[in-house]
Amino acid sequence: MKTSDIKDWVSDWRSYLAEFLGTFFFVLICSFAVLIEALYGGIGVLGIAFVIGVSYTSLIFVTAHLSGGYLNPAITISLWLVQRLSASKTVFFLTAQILATFIAAFFLLMFFGQDGVKHALGSPNVGLNISLTQAVLAEAIFTSGLVFVLFSTAVDRRGPISFGPLALGLYLIAASIILVSITGAGLNPVRAIGPAILSGQTNTLAVWLIGPLAGSLFAIVYEVVFLRKGRK
Repeated sequence: MKTSDIKDWVSDWRSYLAEFLGTFFFVLICSFAVLIEALYGGIGVLGIAFVIGVSYTSLIFVTAHLSGGYLNPAITISLWLVQRLSASKTVFFLTAQILATFIAAFFLLMFFGQDGVKHALGSPNVGLNISLTQAVLAEAIFTSGLVFVLFSTAVDRRGPISFGPLALGLYLIAASIILVSITGAGLNPVRAIGPAILSGQTNTLAVWLIGPLAGSLFAIVYEVVFLRKGRK
């Protein structure tokens, strides 16, 4: 093995670790906010929305130069769909993200115990009088918007790349204000996977798998409509 190959492997390994850490802290912070509101109050819908958006923004800024700062399987898959990520890197990034959600859920379980389990360890929840179809549709549409913001700022060279993390965070705040009472404002499978499975509350888990992953398909639309002639 060449020295350059070893260096490349180490570099990739570090990027997967950075992705793990960023995703871990994102899931932990968001779930903490949801659980504190559920158990003690004082945060409210606006507070949870700001926690989601601000934490995502800051963690993207922290990890963007290390791993790309995806922190979301739907985002990772959207980039793979249009060949912005290789299949092998996509698998490793997804593995890091999924591992992170389970480790975060474990910490939540240790901290909140059975009180946390009663509230699905902070996993998003489908709102009252909202059908699963409505929830999946809402998650898909708003995740499409998230992918649109990502591609128009961080992928498209014509966009304001340096403002990508801020634009994503502001979009998440706005979307979360709308969705917190409808779907729990998931828009990211890792926010649900670990907490829902470790708490044993998986009846509606498909909402935050199908919805965001369907939303990731918008990447193909952006690529075909806006980037085909100016592909990097």
